[in-house]
Order: sequence, then C-alpha cells, then structure tokens
Amino acid sequence: MSTTKGADLLVLAAHAPELVGMRTTLGDSLAGVLRGLRVVCATIGVGMPVAGAGTMRHLRDAKPRAVLLIGSCGVYPKQVEYLPLQLVVPERINLVDASVLGGKTAFPAPMQTVLAPDAALSHELACVEPHTLRGQLAATLAITTDDVLAARLGSKSGCQTENLEAFSAGLACAALDLPFAVVLAVTNVVGSHAREQWAKHQRKAAEQCARIVLDWIHRGARGLPTR
Repeated sequence: MSTTKGADLLVLAAHAPELVGMRTTLGDSLAGVLRGLRVVCATIGVGMPVAGAGTMRHLRDAKPRAVLLIGSCGVYPKQVEYLPLQLVVPERINLVDASVLGGKTAFPAPMQTVLAPDAALSHELACVEPHTLRGQLAATLAITTDDVLAARLGSKSGCQTENLEAFSAGLACAALDLPFAVVLAVTNVVGSHAREQWAKHQRKAAEQCARIVLDWIHRGARGLPTR
C-alpha cells in the first residue's frame, strides 16, 4: 500500500486482515480525508524483525504527524480476565524473552527494552471506550504457545498482554520523534488455544480497532499534535 502522498495520521497494522475495518470507511485505497485529516493505512509485516523496517519505510513516505498501530493481542493467563474484543491501549511496551526471565540469557545494558507510547495520544484513544485495558504490553519474538510458559511470562514480566510488532514499530517512530500509540483488541488467551481463539475473533477485533480510531477522529482527534 502506497503512502507516498503523505498523511496527517498514519495507521499501521501487521497485515491486511487487520485493516479490514478501516477499508470499510476508506475503501480499497486505504487512504482518505476524515474530518479534515488525511488518514493513510499501511501494513508493516508480521513479527518483530520486519515490523521496524516496514514502519520506517512508511514513515519516510508519509511524513505523518502521528502514528497508530492497530491489531490484536493475547492476554496472559491469570493476569487479567479474558474478555474477547476488549480494547487495549498500553501505557508501556516491554521487550520480553523467556530465557532472559529465566536467567539463562541477558539483554546487554545499553539495549533499549522498554518503550512508552505517547501519553496524551494514548489517553485520548483509551477514553473512547469504557473499560479499556491499559498497563503493560509484552513484545515477544514469537507467539507463546505453551500454557505453563505463558503463565510464567505474564507473572515475571508484569505484563498483561502479548503482541509481536508493537515494540519495533514504536522504536522506529521514536527514532524520528513521532508520537506513537497502540490500539489492540483482545482475541485470545496466550497459550495452547491461542490460534483457534485468534481465528474466531480476529475479524471482529480488526473492526473493533477501526471503530475506536474512527470514533476518536470524529470526536476531534484529541491528542493529535499540530504541525
């Protein structure tokens, strides 16, 4: 998806199915003007290794005022109640690795492992929907599929939710001093049943995220910085 025409707001997602709700309003071009704002949507790729590069490519082309990442996430067992389609707007994104938490490997001291999305932008997006889950999002290299490990990751990291792309997308935005926020919808409990739960709820989750973003725009896009 081209972002060469520029944007006030760049809405990113890992892959096309997560933009289905935005396509309903913006059409197949996934770009248009809403309440005076030029909104452009684009995909960045699935997983941490490609998401940063994909984000930077679209930042270069679009030169946006702010960036939102939309998509889905899982909740860690016993950390929060599993409520499919619950909105998640994290206050912090933590780089999480099972072997690091187990004391078998270590992140080197200069390495950034914590990222804070833009506070004002995140707050205004979270206010659109009652009972939005805030807290901490775990950014992992791979989907956690083991129930015991999922419980351990949630407990030891202090995170409530898990997603693959948010950390690297956020780092790309931070490199250019661009406000960045994350809007996710819960599809599954992290663990052995995650894939089937994700398949059941993914489309509605994508529609939920789009609804929140569009409602926020139509309410005046509070928190969006001026040029």
